[in-house]
Amino acid sequence: MKTKLILLVVLIVLAASVNAQTKAAAKDTKGFTIGAGAMVGLPMGDVTDFYSLAYGVDLLGEISVAPSFAITISAGYVDFAKKSGVTGNAGMIPVLGGFKLYLSDKLYGSVQAGLSFGTASGSSSAFTFAPAIGYKLGEKFDLSLKYQSATKNSWNTAFLGLRAGLTF
Repeated sequence: MKTKLILLVVLIVLAASVNAQTKAAAKDTKGFTIGAGAMVGLPMGDVTDFYSLAYGVDLLGEISVAPSFAITISAGYVDFAKKSGVTGNAGMIPVLGGFKLYLSDKLYGSVQAGLSFGTASGSSSAFTFAPAIGYKLGEKFDLSLKYQSATKNSWNTAFLGLRAGLTF
Protein backbone atom coordinates (compact mmCIF):
# COMPACT_ATOMS: atom_id res chain seq x y z
CA MET A 1 0.00 0.00 0.00
CA LYS A 2 2.79 2.42 0.93
CA THR A 3 4.66 1.71 -2.31
CA LYS A 4 1.51 2.26 -4.38
CA LEU A 5 0.85 5.57 -2.64
CA ILE A 6 4.41 6.79 -3.26
CA LEU A 7 4.20 5.71 -6.90
CA LEU A 8 0.88 7.54 -7.31
CA VAL A 9 2.35 10.75 -5.85
CA VAL A 10 5.40 10.54 -8.15
CA LEU A 11 3.18 10.01 -11.21
CA ILE A 12 0.98 12.98 -10.28
CA VAL A 13 4.00 15.24 -9.82
CA LEU A 14 5.47 14.16 -13.17
CA ALA A 15 2.16 14.60 -14.97
CA ALA A 16 1.69 18.03 -13.39
CA SER A 17 5.10 19.24 -14.47
CA VAL A 18 4.59 18.08 -18.06
CA ASN A 19 1.05 19.47 -18.19
CA ALA A 20 2.15 22.76 -16.60
CA GLN A 21 4.74 23.34 -19.32
CA THR A 22 2.16 22.96 -22.09
CA LYS A 23 -0.41 25.20 -20.37
CA ALA A 24 1.84 27.81 -18.74
CA ALA A 25 -0.01 30.79 -20.17
CA ALA A 26 -3.43 29.17 -20.29
CA LYS A 27 -4.47 29.58 -16.66
CA ASP A 28 -4.03 32.43 -14.21
CA THR A 29 -2.88 31.05 -10.86
CA LYS A 30 -3.97 32.41 -7.53
CA GLY A 31 -1.54 31.73 -4.71
CA PHE A 32 -4.02 30.42 -2.15
CA THR A 33 -7.77 29.79 -2.23
CA ILE A 34 -10.16 28.48 0.37
CA GLY A 35 -13.53 26.88 -0.11
CA ALA A 36 -16.31 25.06 1.67
CA GLY A 37 -18.30 22.06 0.57
CA ALA A 38 -21.14 19.73 1.43
CA MET A 39 -21.18 16.02 0.63
CA VAL A 40 -23.77 13.26 0.48
CA GLY A 41 -22.93 9.67 -0.35
CA LEU A 42 -23.34 5.94 0.01
CA PRO A 43 -21.55 4.04 2.79
CA MET A 44 -19.10 1.38 1.65
CA GLY A 45 -16.73 -1.04 3.31
CA ASP A 46 -17.53 -2.59 6.69
CA VAL A 47 -20.25 -0.05 7.59
CA THR A 48 -22.80 -0.92 4.88
CA ASP A 49 -24.75 -3.21 7.24
CA PHE A 50 -25.14 -0.44 9.83
CA TYR A 51 -25.51 2.84 7.95
CA SER A 52 -27.61 3.92 4.97
CA LEU A 53 -26.24 7.37 4.11
CA ALA A 54 -23.05 9.40 4.54
CA TYR A 55 -23.15 13.19 4.74
CA GLY A 56 -20.81 15.94 5.78
CA VAL A 57 -19.16 19.32 5.33
CA ASP A 58 -15.57 20.45 4.85
CA LEU A 59 -13.17 23.35 4.36
CA LEU A 60 -10.58 22.98 1.61
CA GLY A 61 -7.46 25.08 1.13
CA GLU A 62 -5.60 25.01 -2.17
CA ILE A 63 -2.07 26.34 -2.75
CA SER A 64 -1.19 26.72 -6.45
CA VAL A 65 2.27 25.37 -7.27
CA ALA A 66 1.97 25.47 -11.07
CA PRO A 67 -0.81 26.43 -13.49
CA SER A 68 -2.26 22.91 -13.36
CA PHE A 69 -1.01 21.58 -10.01
CA ALA A 70 -1.90 22.47 -6.41
CA ILE A 71 -1.29 21.25 -2.88
CA THR A 72 -4.48 20.78 -0.85
CA ILE A 73 -5.36 20.71 2.83
CA SER A 74 -8.79 19.99 4.23
CA ALA A 75 -10.71 19.38 7.43
CA GLY A 76 -14.36 18.56 7.91
CA TYR A 77 -17.02 16.45 9.56
CA VAL A 78 -18.62 13.27 8.20
CA ASP A 79 -21.54 11.45 9.79
CA PHE A 80 -23.54 8.37 8.84
CA ALA A 81 -27.32 7.89 9.04
CA LYS A 82 -28.07 4.73 11.05
CA LYS A 83 -30.19 1.91 9.74
CA SER A 84 -33.12 0.85 11.88
CA GLY A 85 -32.09 -0.92 15.09
CA VAL A 86 -28.48 0.31 14.97
CA THR A 87 -26.97 2.08 17.96
CA GLY A 88 -23.70 3.93 18.11
CA ASN A 89 -22.15 6.85 16.26
CA ALA A 90 -19.81 6.70 13.27
CA GLY A 91 -19.04 10.40 13.02
CA MET A 92 -15.50 11.41 12.11
CA ILE A 93 -13.37 14.49 11.57
CA PRO A 94 -11.02 13.93 8.62
CA VAL A 95 -7.86 16.06 8.42
CA LEU A 96 -6.22 15.50 5.04
CA GLY A 97 -3.48 16.82 2.79
CA GLY A 98 -2.72 16.03 -0.82
CA PHE A 99 -2.51 17.13 -4.43
CA LYS A 100 -4.86 18.39 -7.12
CA LEU A 101 -4.07 18.07 -10.82
CA TYR A 102 -6.06 20.11 -13.33
CA LEU A 103 -6.47 17.97 -16.44
CA SER A 104 -8.13 20.89 -18.26
CA ASP A 105 -9.54 24.28 -17.28
CA LYS A 106 -12.62 22.54 -15.83
CA LEU A 107 -11.67 18.91 -15.07
CA TYR A 108 -9.42 17.89 -12.17
CA GLY A 109 -8.35 14.89 -10.14
CA SER A 110 -7.15 14.89 -6.55
CA VAL A 111 -5.67 12.54 -3.99
CA GLN A 112 -5.57 13.21 -0.26
CA ALA A 113 -4.39 11.23 2.76
CA GLY A 114 -4.33 11.85 6.48
CA LEU A 115 -6.18 10.93 9.65
CA SER A 116 -9.83 10.77 10.61
CA PHE A 117 -10.66 11.25 14.26
CA GLY A 118 -13.74 9.41 15.57
CA THR A 119 -16.29 11.51 17.45
CA ALA A 120 -17.82 8.70 19.53
CA SER A 121 -16.66 8.22 23.11
CA GLY A 122 -13.59 5.98 23.22
CA SER A 123 -12.94 6.15 19.47
CA SER A 124 -9.51 6.90 18.04
CA SER A 125 -7.92 7.98 14.76
CA ALA A 126 -7.67 6.02 11.51
CA PHE A 127 -5.54 6.35 8.35
CA THR A 128 -7.69 7.96 5.65
CA PHE A 129 -7.25 7.94 1.87
CA ALA A 130 -9.48 10.01 -0.44
CA PRO A 131 -9.15 10.14 -4.26
CA ALA A 132 -11.61 12.29 -6.23
CA ILE A 133 -12.43 13.56 -9.70
CA GLY A 134 -14.16 16.88 -10.14
CA TYR A 135 -15.52 19.40 -12.59
CA LYS A 136 -15.64 23.20 -12.21
CA LEU A 137 -19.10 24.43 -13.19
CA GLY A 138 -18.06 28.06 -12.83
CA GLU A 139 -15.30 30.24 -11.43
CA LYS A 140 -16.36 29.56 -7.83
CA PHE A 141 -18.47 26.37 -7.94
CA ASP A 142 -17.51 22.75 -8.56
CA LEU A 143 -18.81 19.20 -8.17
CA SER A 144 -16.66 16.18 -7.40
CA LEU A 145 -17.09 12.45 -6.96
CA LYS A 146 -15.05 11.33 -3.97
CA TYR A 147 -14.21 7.97 -2.44
CA GLN A 148 -13.01 8.24 1.15
CA SER A 149 -11.77 5.31 3.22
CA ALA A 150 -10.70 5.36 6.88
CA THR A 151 -9.00 2.14 8.00
CA LYS A 152 -7.92 0.97 11.44
CA ASN A 153 -7.28 -2.58 12.66
CA SER A 154 -8.70 -4.07 9.44
CA TRP A 155 -11.99 -2.14 9.90
CA ASN A 156 -12.92 0.06 6.95
CA THR A 157 -15.31 3.02 7.23
CA ALA A 158 -15.78 4.32 3.70
CA PHE A 159 -18.17 6.12 1.40
CA LEU A 160 -18.59 7.19 -2.21
CA GLY A 161 -19.94 10.72 -2.19
CA LEU A 162 -20.90 13.66 -4.34
CA ARG A 163 -19.41 16.94 -3.07
CA ALA A 164 -20.61 20.40 -4.04
CA GLY A 165 -18.02 23.09 -3.30
CA LEU A 166 -17.86 26.87 -3.30
CA THR A 167 -14.52 28.71 -3.53
CA PHE A 168 -14.10 32.10 -1.83
